[in-house]
Amino acid sequence: MTINAFSHNIPEKTFAKLNKEGEYTRLAVSPGIINKHYTPAQFQTIAEVVGVSGAIKYSASYSMLLSVPTIELTTAKRKLEKAGLYIAKQGQIVAMKACDFCDGDKMEAAQITEELYQQLEGLEVPSRIRINMNGCASACYNAVYDDMGLVYQKDSFDVYLGAVPMGKNAQAGELFVKKVPVQDIENLLQEIIRIYKELAHQKEPFYKFYKRTKAADYWQTIKNHPGNRMTRNKLLNMP
Repeated sequence: MTINAFSHNIPEKTFAKLNKEGEYTRLAVSPGIINKHYTPAQFQTIAEVVGVSGAIKYSASYSMLLSVPTIELTTAKRKLEKAGLYIAKQGQIVAMKACDFCDGDKMEAAQITEELYQQLEGLEVPSRIRINMNGCASACYNAVYDDMGLVYQKDSFDVYLGAVPMGKNAQAGELFVKKVPVQDIENLLQEIIRIYKELAHQKEPFYKFYKRTKAADYWQTIKNHPGNRMTRNKLLNMP
């Protein structure tokens, strides 16, 4: 007999239910971009911040979703950050995620992951972009199922674009380019993001933009010259 597997299928508190009764804000928290291990003290802080009135939900994006009263938001953030927890930025931005680098056993790509986070996280875009960094060829954190998937191997990255992460048409991203040297990966991503910002329709998801434009010549130019910035007029005049 499986104890508790199906004993509480419908949660008593959800973000939607709480918002009907009062004003709540949802925070996505985790131990960090790479680290996936919470400490007991961090769980205690989470419980304290949420209290008896809020809610906690596990998400598939490697984070806990906390529903906290909006009036207590500033205090909640301060306590969570003091406990060493990372609070993910929200909105129509570039958002970074990563595997756990085999719990720290394979850290070759950790430095470039941090550098990409510093340069790309939070950039405003037409619709939220998720960049998923995986630190070895196993890609066990499913990099190919995000908007931009980076799979590290031997001082280079394979780059996947345009995954459809959910819905009846869900599919993995396409291999865009193989073996991009570490020193070139930031320029490549910056140029892809810039083109998306320049040419996407309002609120157009990245996978729709890529599907609509992937036959354009500028994609080949990006592959061959990742640091070569193209003007808007040049982009618009390319086939």
